[in-house]
Amino acid sequence: MRSWTEGLAALVVVAGLGLVMFAFTGESITDGGTDTTDPAVVFDPDAAERGAVLAEGTACLQCHTRDGSSATGPTFKGLAGSDRPLTTGEFVTADDSYLFNSIVDPSSQIVEGFDNVMPGTFADQLTETDIEDLIEFIKSLS
Repeated sequence: MRSWTEGLAALVVVAGLGLVMFAFTGESITDGGTDTTDPAVVFDPDAAERGAVLAEGTACLQCHTRDGSSATGPTFKGLAGSDRPLTTGEFVTADDSYLFNSIVDPSSQIVEGFDNVMPGTFADQLTETDIEDLIEFIKSLS
């Protein structure tokens, strides 16, 4: 009989804690809580290293920075996974697809505050693997 009583007591304690958590946060403890941090951007370190070499060799870093400072183009720091305002008034998330498109067709989505000056020739100069490595490099800076 003692284990049934202990089980009931544990259930009451857990339910009480759940009510207290809901009262203080307004959210259920099972729906992800109140964590407001962005999920970490996952990247392949080997590909990112190859991408860093490419970024220097293809002059990406002449217009884009690694440290968040302003330049001719948007900084790579914190870019991956962020919401980007476009000159059209739309917002897009800088996911892999957006980053790929920005490299191969840069004039299709211009970020607010920047001019349409990025060359559109990288689709012809880089392989798909090269572009994926550049994306991993950009993701590594987020």
